[in-house]
Amino acid sequence: MGIQGTRNCRGALCALTIGMATASTSWCGPARAADTNVTANAAIVRPNTLIKTDDLDFGTLVSGTAAGSVTVNPVTGARSTSGGVTSVGNDAQRATFQGSGGILLITVSGSNSVTLSRAGGGAPTMTASLVRAASTGGGGIALLGTTLLPSGVQTYYIGGTLTVPANQPAGDYSGTFTLTVNYL
Repeated sequence: MGIQGTRNCRGALCALTIGMATASTSWCGPARAADTNVTANAAIVRPNTLIKTDDLDFGTLVSGTAAGSVTVNPVTGARSTSGGVTSVGNDAQRATFQGSGGILLITVSGSNSVTLSRAGGGAPTMTASLVRAASTGGGGIALLGTTLLPSGVQTYYIGGTLTVPANQPAGDYSGTFTLTVNYL
């Protein structure tokens, strides 16, 4: 009795599926190696300092025929959209800062909005309102205004809501904002 089957190749290893209840494998060609670079990070916080560990990223979006918005929650980091905006993938994140210092307390302030412009120009700018949050001593996260916090090590988060006009031209948009922490 002859053996019939199909041969499926993926990479350097091929699988032979036989019409009976058995299977075997064979090599299609020479093996190849692949390398990729991976980043390792560490954040060192010194007294009376503030460092950024993550940027605010509203992610990849599709602008529809109606205006809409995308929100990155500063407390949870979750992204939501409304109106004519559709999110693509899972690439949004809140901004994260680490700070340490203060003898008695810390005050937090900074930008309340940021304007995003398209790289290379040629498109209307977009504006995002910003919302600040900070870690609290018990492991929770609380929303902030200009707030007094106890001294010590703190983690600060920035999220916000980006207003996206109808039919916004495709491209990469970015802008800068500030977070100010005063150690008293």
